[in-house]
Amino acid sequence: MTNFTKKINNILDMLQSLENDINLAGYSLTEKKVFYTISQISERDGGCNITDVINESFLSRSTVYKAIKKLEHNSMLHVTQSNIDKREFYLNLSL
Repeated sequence: MTNFTKKINNILDMLQSLENDINLAGYSLTEKKVFYTISQISERDGGCNITDVINESFLSRSTVYKAIKKLEHNSMLHVTQSNIDKREFYLNLSL
């Protein structure tokens, strides 16, 4: 096995361990992508809304909404409606 392959396998092992620690192991790849996108946007911008997730993940609006609904149902994130624009919702991870 090449050094590059070993590094990739180590990263994949760490990612799987992380997913097990935060209970993401049972989610689909799309749901994980939405979760990770929310995490990245929140870290970078200090907050995240659904439109940001749709734009950065390149997933359809309906796909993102379905994933968010499942993550919220399982207490992985909290959705809050904007006080300024009632059409906008903010996402906060529950970790």
